Amino acid sequence: MKIRSIVILLLALGTLVLAACSSQESATTPIEPAEVTLNATDIAFDQNRIEVAAGRPVSLTLHNAGVLEHDFTIIEMPHDGEVSTAEMEDEMGGHDMSNVTEEMDIHVAAPTDQSNTIEFTPTTPGEYEYFCTVAGHKEAGMVGTLVVQAP
Repeated sequence: MKIRSIVILLLALGTLVLAACSSQESATTPIEPAEVTLNATDIAFDQNRIEVAAGRPVSLTLHNAGVLEHDFTIIEMPHDGEVSTAEMEDEMGGHDMSNVTEEMDIHVAAPTDQSNTIEFTPTTPGEYEYFCTVAGHKEAGMVGTLVVQAP
């Protein structure tokens, strides 16, 4: 009887240790970003609605399939941490951003027939307008909505 109690106790402790280890691993494992590709043509995006989850990193690739320059911009959106992009400064030095005077929270540009990626983590559920800042493009309908859903 005493041996049986010890075995049960050891099994219970082993289960607790394993549970603690697995929860600790998941807490330190980074969350894989949601991969989104947005194609820009003259003068439209191929998606006018993109859905992502709050708290999950997003890796958005803007592919410019048009003959004009294009970008993806969100003026104001709560986000966590750094926004990183592989901005192509040499090729986008003269990028026309129309009359945008506000600071942009999310912005990535891509030259003709190329792609560029931006990574960010939205934090607050809601709907956020994205658009192309090149003169006349937003007015021509190059807009969409990024929907950030509760996790």
